[in-house]
Amino acid sequence: MIPLALLSLGFWHNLNGINVYFTIVTFIIVISSGYDFFLKAIKYVAYILLILAIYEFITKSYLFVVFRPTEWGILPLDPKFYGGHSQIFRAKGLFEGPLALSQFAIGLAFLFRSNLKILVVAVLLTILANGRLGMVITGVMFILYFVSKYDLVSIIKSKKFIRLFFLSLVLIISAAVYLIDEKSIERISNSFSFEDNSNTARLYYWEEAINIFGDYNIFNILLGNSGYFREVTGNSAENGWLMLLLDNGILGLLFYIFPLLIVSLLSLKHKTGHWLYVGVLFLAMMVQTFNLGVSASLLYWIIIYSLFIDIKKT
Repeated sequence: MIPLALLSLGFWHNLNGINVYFTIVTFIIVISSGYDFFLKAIKYVAYILLILAIYEFITKSYLFVVFRPTEWGILPLDPKFYGGHSQIFRAKGLFEGPLALSQFAIGLAFLFRSNLKILVVAVLLTILANGRLGMVITGVMFILYFVSKYDLVSIIKSKKFIRLFFLSLVLIISAAVYLIDEKSIERISNSFSFEDNSNTARLYYWEEAINIFGDYNIFNILLGNSGYFREVTGNSAENGWLMLLLDNGILGLLFYIFPLLIVSLLSLKHKTGHWLYVGVLFLAMMVQTFNLGVSASLLYWIIIYSLFIDIKKT
């Protein structure tokens, strides 16, 4: 993949898309240095982030504020900036913004899909960050935990399941009641509404992405044109797969999507339920961007690796 990355440089607007390929180097280092140690470290990070997010929510202030250039000039990315017109407080912990915290929680849910405690932490993090899509995806992973752990008959009969499910559900609902106000509920309810401004904007950027990719020359179609779409529109395509196509071309898209196909085929061959996780991950990439940023990209490959490990154990 390194030769492909170097070849692509001559056809790119900037170097932002390079992390898609070079993250593999980081991934290999992490795996060779100790996968179990990495998982243990991520657990501690998750608990620390939860504590910090709760602190931010209680104090209604951030631990630190980042200043970024925007179309309105250089602005502080503070609670007012992320609160929008409704001024909802959205925790962010150690990340630059609440979206990044929600994205981390999504990755956390995939990585610890068999760990109920961490799944609950992931759901709580998305609630604190007020990440609508994050709540949906981590909620689905929470449900899949019980679906994969018990068959339908066992679910109905198992006392252990009933205790675990309702204890977790009560904890999440109790936290949600305390953490989510009326404005947040209205924002969440608009997640699937095409009249919602953010969803309308997402569809607009999807259309723009398809149009811009259609104007690429043959080299950019294959290798992408990293940074060009953001330069033209001032935004990402709000879709991980489209951003891969735009920044890294068809070859970059295949590089990311091919492992998902392999996991799905192996899952079907060994008659496991891992293809369900692949389906959710694929949909998550439709509205999230695991390929953008070194840490998010690393998390994506660690998740893929964990799925392979799980299937190998069956």
